[in-house]
Amino acid sequence: MPNGSLNDHIFGSSMGANGDSGRRKTIILDVAKGLVYLHYGVKPAIYHRDIKSTNILLDGEMRARVADFGLARQSREGQSHLTTRVAGTHGYLAPEYALYGQLTEKSDVYSFGVLVLEIMSGRRALDTSVASNLVLVTDWAWTLIKGGRAGEVLDAALTRNDGDGNSNPKGIMERFVLVGVLCAHVMVALRPTMMEALKMLEGDIELPVIPDRPMPLALAHGSVFGEGNTFTASPALSGPRLNTGDVLR
Repeated sequence: MPNGSLNDHIFGSSMGANGDSGRRKTIILDVAKGLVYLHYGVKPAIYHRDIKSTNILLDGEMRARVADFGLARQSREGQSHLTTRVAGTHGYLAPEYALYGQLTEKSDVYSFGVLVLEIMSGRRALDTSVASNLVLVTDWAWTLIKGGRAGEVLDAALTRNDGDGNSNPKGIMERFVLVGVLCAHVMVALRPTMMEALKMLEGDIELPVIPDRPMPLALAHGSVFGEGNTFTASPALSGPRLNTGDVLR
């Protein structure tokens, strides 16, 4: 693709420099529509399994294309989920898939939510800058949103005025952030479908109140598992402990 991968632009200079919320929103909508097609436009449905910034390619007009179907799996009629060997990228894996290998359309929804937060915040899915305190973008964004500070999730470039004193529409940008957090919810049942997520992004349906989650997720020493088959909270965050099985409710 002429413009490489989304990863190059989120964490390079082009997207961050101009703070163009319109471009970011278009990319998010393109990815959402691509996943809606995979989940609803193809029979049987296809689960991508590896939605991440390096697998989103940008054409000459900066329109996004979902790429790399090497890990994709087709659903099976009459089955609510597939049980498969876990594959994918740390930071983007839905907890029920990482723990149990249970793959559904909601696994892609989780990864999409992480991607949305990356695009809108300019932060990586997994911050490894401090090895002893790995932080997921989902934990970081969740903490801010539950504290009533959703605007602080936004990339600083998005909140700056341009030379004419114009700024990006903050309400719309915050809606995208909230959809990202909702899609990346720990509980499978509380995530929207991709169709619902797309309608929320486009403003066709209202966002629900963001439901509570048992605790912030965190990766321990590069693994999605903590001791005793439970997730381990980051030392910087607090909350009740989440037992395996809770994520499937």
